[in-house]
Amino acid sequence: MSFENIQWTWMNGEFVPWAESTVPLSTHALHYGTGVFEGIRSYLVDGEPAIFRLDAHLDRFYKSAAVYGLRIPFSPTQLTEAICGLIRRNGLTESYIRPIAYMGAETLGIRAQCSTDTAILAWPQMVHVSEQSRRRGARLTVSPYRKFDARMMPTTAKACGQYLNSRLATMEASRRGYDEALLLNIDGNVAEAAVANIFLVNGRTLHTNDDKSSILMGITRDSILQLAVAEGFRVEVGTITVDDLRQADEVFLCGTACEIVPVAELDGSKIGRTSPGPVTEQICRAFDLAKTGTSLEWRHWLHPVAEMQVAGLRC
Repeated sequence: MSFENIQWTWMNGEFVPWAESTVPLSTHALHYGTGVFEGIRSYLVDGEPAIFRLDAHLDRFYKSAAVYGLRIPFSPTQLTEAICGLIRRNGLTESYIRPIAYMGAETLGIRAQCSTDTAILAWPQMVHVSEQSRRRGARLTVSPYRKFDARMMPTTAKACGQYLNSRLATMEASRRGYDEALLLNIDGNVAEAAVANIFLVNGRTLHTNDDKSSILMGITRDSILQLAVAEGFRVEVGTITVDDLRQADEVFLCGTACEIVPVAELDGSKIGRTSPGPVTEQICRAFDLAKTGTSLEWRHWLHPVAEMQVAGLRC
């Protein structure tokens, strides 16, 4: 990714030039990871940018902040306004948007109480996997690192410091030549990929796990669950084992950054007959129709960036 063409960010209620969007060295979150964030995408819809499932993302953003005792000093409407304004100022259409709320710079120490700073960054796209992996399927490996358990840290919060777990797993998998890392939970069952949820397919049934498996409850995961039912598939939610993946007809990953990525193999063992499989392809098509506004049934998932201008709000 590149930020060279990004001119504006948003920080604490103001649009700030990219070069000036800095934080003090004493920022608490820099030392302790005390922050939460979201990853959101906008797509080109009817010739204009529209944000995919913005309400759901902002809802999770506030819930993550509450878990860590962070009070975001802006309303969802204000953040929506800021995100739309940022997209327009930077001339973006299809973009990746990252709101972040974090403990500020007044003091340090594990017991410190600081104000909550809030900022937003947006840039063109977010390339998480190669086009080859997307076309032919990703090579997945079981990571030696386990996903932290909910009794250790709240797995349903999207918090900055928690992603060291994913970073370690990703680097280790990459060193061994794999595209993605698969983390197991403390019980040895499947949790998720480093930054993506996981689905397996058997016949006309899609199976995924839930928060009991120490996963982040992904917005894309939720979208696929709804799309799958509308497409006539059966959906089951529960524990997944590594053997379940090996024996599945199809396996795919999903997340805001990667969208939907088929899995071709797990630790050298091929999964299914083809990759991507027919069900994965059908879900991909349904998702593409939803995110671009082509499917009227899912238009309520899209927030047109121009809507804030129509509403007469400050941008």
